[in-house]
Amino acid sequence: MGSLIKKSKERSLLIGLLWLLCLVVLIFRLFWLQTFNHDELLAQAKEEWIKSEKIKPKRGSIYDRTKGQPLAWEVDAYYFVADTSKVKDVKGTANALSPILGIDRDVLIRKLSVKDSSVELRDKGKYKYPENVYRQVVALREKGKIHGIYAFSTTMRQYTRSTAAHLLGFVNVDGKAVGGVEQVYDKLLRGEAGYVKYLKAKNGMMISDTPDQNQPPQQGKDLVLTIDSQIQSQVELELEEAITNYQAKGGTAIVADPHTGEILAMASRPTFDSNSYASTLNDENRTNRAIESQFEPGSTFKIVTLAAAIEEGIFNANKTFQSGAINIAGQIIRDWNGTGWGEISFREGVKQSSNVAFVLLGKALGPKKLADYIDRFGFGKITERFGKKTGIDLPAEARGVFFGRDLYPAELAATSFGQGVSVTPIQQVAAISAVANGGKWIKPHVLKEVWEPQLKRKVKVVKPESKRIIQESTAKKARELLREVVRSGTGTKADLAGYRVAGKTGTAQKPDPAGNGYLKGKHMVSFIGFAPYDHPDLVVYVAIDEPFVEGGEASGGTVAAPVAKSILEKALPIRKVERNQYADGVK
Repeated sequence: MGSLIKKSKERSLLIGLLWLLCLVVLIFRLFWLQTFNHDELLAQAKEEWIKSEKIKPKRGSIYDRTKGQPLAWEVDAYYFVADTSKVKDVKGTANALSPILGIDRDVLIRKLSVKDSSVELRDKGKYKYPENVYRQVVALREKGKIHGIYAFSTTMRQYTRSTAAHLLGFVNVDGKAVGGVEQVYDKLLRGEAGYVKYLKAKNGMMISDTPDQNQPPQQGKDLVLTIDSQIQSQVELELEEAITNYQAKGGTAIVADPHTGEILAMASRPTFDSNSYASTLNDENRTNRAIESQFEPGSTFKIVTLAAAIEEGIFNANKTFQSGAINIAGQIIRDWNGTGWGEISFREGVKQSSNVAFVLLGKALGPKKLADYIDRFGFGKITERFGKKTGIDLPAEARGVFFGRDLYPAELAATSFGQGVSVTPIQQVAAISAVANGGKWIKPHVLKEVWEPQLKRKVKVVKPESKRIIQESTAKKARELLREVVRSGTGTKADLAGYRVAGKTGTAQKPDPAGNGYLKGKHMVSFIGFAPYDHPDLVVYVAIDEPFVEGGEASGGTVAAPVAKSILEKALPIRKVERNQYADGVK
């Protein structure tokens, strides 16, 4: 009996010692954690306790030069999520939502058929919706026609309908800026996100009354463009009408202030709707022809040759030559009408857009001089493979295509009247602006000012680059000769009573992509000019791609010039340029 008691005491003592040992280890562990591991564990705990939320900034608005109704702005919007575990009738719900959300019924059925999941109701660009769509969905839910569909608030970009789509660009459903001003100035427009950090409970709710840390977002800046909405609207209408009337493949029109380089209007056809880009944007209409298209300019390029010849003192308006045809290194170059006008003066040669006249001027200049002036006028070095961008603040600007070497005599001749080289519309606008403004090449641009949100304070004014490339006297003489082109030459259909338009027509054959010369009957017709000729306020450029004229052949004078006239007729009064009762400003 005694031995049993002894063994029991020993067992109790052993158990007690073991418990004591465990207690000592536990105390030591607590001591270790509270002293040596304190900072590390506290940091880990804070990660569990503290919730951080990103605060999205509001994207800045884009205004025209008048700062009236914005061209692009943020509006309240909604996106929809389905809790598929609560959707009672998949097909019925899809049928009800499809016409409202603009998402194909089969796509909705696939999404709603995912078991016990939370699914966003989106398809390509269909994701964010305005308030009227939200109300329709809520009404269906309240009537018990759909179940398990929930709306969440967000914002979406809104644009002035059918206005300057290529110039503005758009913001896609993922918040990425695509094309135009939206892309180039995305950093300014989007602002900087803020954040809030706070102690949270198990359910994620904030424990304290105020956040632990709070960094408000920096809202995006507002942009004021050089665009004039009234002029832009008129340009869009005139270009659209011309494309329709002439069954053309496409076209572009640009209106600019030659003294500042400001683009007042820029339109391209075919176009798309920035508000519905997912359903309207495609490979046919995504190109901004004003800055991305490259084509042989034809006779509008003769302005460079003319200005160069005047500047170099080799242009004699009264000197005569035999028009019709000329032999250059065994190659016969003819005037556009095939026969010429007999022996005429160079003044008349400019008025009638004689190829022979400009071949002779190009030959007198020589390849190095002509190449120098082409470069001066912003096109780049013709002896290189590609030209030079103007640097306009829009994405995807093309550079033009040149010979990539010294010119052969026939190439010099062709270049002098705008054949064999490819340039862009915006390059031509910048070039003729130098003639219009008295001899300075000015970098074209579409941003005028940067403002704090809601136009509270102006923070930046754009000052474009400029450089003198020809003398004022040269520009003045060129303007007078270009006035003659419109008054009684190939550009008469661009003339506008009281405004004394000056300019140049262009009718360029389109090269065969297969390399077999030029396509028969396929032309890019254009007109570039300014008004009034003696103190220009506006430069206008119009190009129509492959127009069709019933029973005749399209030309810059018959197709593009009338469009330019219509644009100037609307734009000049908007600019408050008064008509002059004297036809050519002479009493």
